[in-house]
Amino acid sequence: MNLFTIENLRCSYEQPYREGISRVVLEIQHLQLKRGKKIFIVGESGIGKSTILETLGMMNNTIVPDVMTQFVFHERDGRQVDLCALWNASDDELSRFRLNNYSFIFQSTNLMRNFTAYENVAYTRMLQGYSRQECFNRTRQVLESLGLEHISEGRMTQELSGGQQQRLAFARAILPDYTVLFGDEPTGNLDPENAMRVMQILANRPKEQQDASAIIVSHDMHLATTFADVVIKIRKAVRHKQHDDEEDEAYGLINDSCVFLPNASRDMWTGDGETFATIEFEEYLRKK
Repeated sequence: MNLFTIENLRCSYEQPYREGISRVVLEIQHLQLKRGKKIFIVGESGIGKSTILETLGMMNNTIVPDVMTQFVFHERDGRQVDLCALWNASDDELSRFRLNNYSFIFQSTNLMRNFTAYENVAYTRMLQGYSRQECFNRTRQVLESLGLEHISEGRMTQELSGGQQQRLAFARAILPDYTVLFGDEPTGNLDPENAMRVMQILANRPKEQQDASAIIVSHDMHLATTFADVVIKIRKAVRHKQHDDEEDEAYGLINDSCVFLPNASRDMWTGDGETFATIEFEEYLRKK
């Protein structure tokens, strides 16, 4: 079952000090993502990795639509949501869509200092209508799986180390019911052991979340090839200047040639008309 269907979508930002002038930073010619997959997005710095998360996650309206643009989210019940049109809806409708379908985790933990550690994790599920006790019970289970069983219900977040806070933010992201979890370098502040631990938890989702998806931006190619069902490498493209007073502009490009899939044993990856051994593929992903 499909999750996102995207055709001819361009994303742009207004250029600093040039009011009213925008620059396209990412172009998605064609992309179809399936439900229930762990999708890793890789590419060089500044190529548009965070932009695609902001766009898919409806966090920032970067879209430059035209008559050929298709940007559709497929809900669990089969309903198709036109995400270009959703930006024209009310703030309440947009917030409700994100609450019902999305969850987020970033390198910056964004924990609330006036909440306890348990409250920081539990409130995302409480917003969906679950009782405080049920949410706290689930929080305890998730924290135990992350090696944070020693944290008491009354412990404040500022008493925790940076790595503990990062794992707490991860717990907060996976606790609610979600269709898609978006992660922007979610293991960036973790040591290798804990990075593997949190990704293993994401891979071993409970039965009720088996059709949930994860879309992760990461610079860790080993994690990508270990856990991903799909790897998307954003390519660098160049738009050549039209006038003498302009400069060539680099931007990120996504199409079918950017999508790579593993075989059953994960020792080979295929995409772009080529097949790589995993170790060769990791090296290929590192190249600009």
